[in-house]
Amino acid sequence: MAERAGQRHLLLFLTAATLCCSAVGAVTVYTSQQQVKVDENQPATLTCHYAGFSSPRVEWKFVRGSTTSLVCYDSKITASYEGRVVFSQSGISFRSVTRKDTGMYTCMVTENGGTEYGEITVELLVLVPPSKPTVSVPSSATIGNRVVLTCSEEDGSPPPQYEWFKDGILMPLEPKNSRAFINSSYTIDTKTGELVFDPLSAVDTGDYSCQVSNGVGIAKSSEAVRMEAVELNVGGIVAAVIVTLLLLGLLIFGIWFAYSRGYFTRTSKGSTNKKVIYSQPSARSDGEFRQTSSFLV
Repeated sequence: MAERAGQRHLLLFLTAATLCCSAVGAVTVYTSQQQVKVDENQPATLTCHYAGFSSPRVEWKFVRGSTTSLVCYDSKITASYEGRVVFSQSGISFRSVTRKDTGMYTCMVTENGGTEYGEITVELLVLVPPSKPTVSVPSSATIGNRVVLTCSEEDGSPPPQYEWFKDGILMPLEPKNSRAFINSSYTIDTKTGELVFDPLSAVDTGDYSCQVSNGVGIAKSSEAVRMEAVELNVGGIVAAVIVTLLLLGLLIFGIWFAYSRGYFTRTSKGSTNKKVIYSQPSARSDGEFRQTSSFLV
């Protein structure tokens, strides 16, 4: 019994020693704020804390879409960010941010001369109010067709949400749930700003405008543009077909008339073939001249 108890105590001691060494040897990298929101032209700080490194080397990289750039290398700010960003052991600080600084920043910590490594990513969101949007609305569109109206805005950060108005009335996302729009068939994409009628109906004639908002500043509205929903011009199409057929008939008649008059027959002016007949000279006396050869043209 005593021997078993001793073995148990030894096992517990070895386990505790192993856990202690693992804790001492472990490295950690963390941040106090994974998303930083700040107004444009204001200072911002991205934190990066780490532990377990005896000789840490810190790097920061910036990713925006498909573009990656290095902000800090070997605990030093790179030339492209020098003067705008300050490095410290607890993170990086921007003196003043612009909308182009919005993106993901990764803090990477490595052990100089070792294999220890850790990283943490912080999102910087620079807040910019939206600008006045622009719309693309056809002046007229055919009833029964698919018609797309677009609204765009380039400055807002985060990207704005889009709303559409007809004759000053907010268009609901579900037209069938509204008495004012129950006879209309459309869809609205609040992220892209597209308003799609499929199909367009006579009741869709009106003045259209869009509004954008992103929670920063006040919402902005576009100018109102009128769209007329018109019937398909069957008479015009028939008239165009008749005119086309008449022109085609005149062309065919003209070709036939030219052929019948021989204008397309190649005529020869004079003979194009030349034949030469040559005869041997006959015996003649001195002083006598006789044609010895003849040419027929």
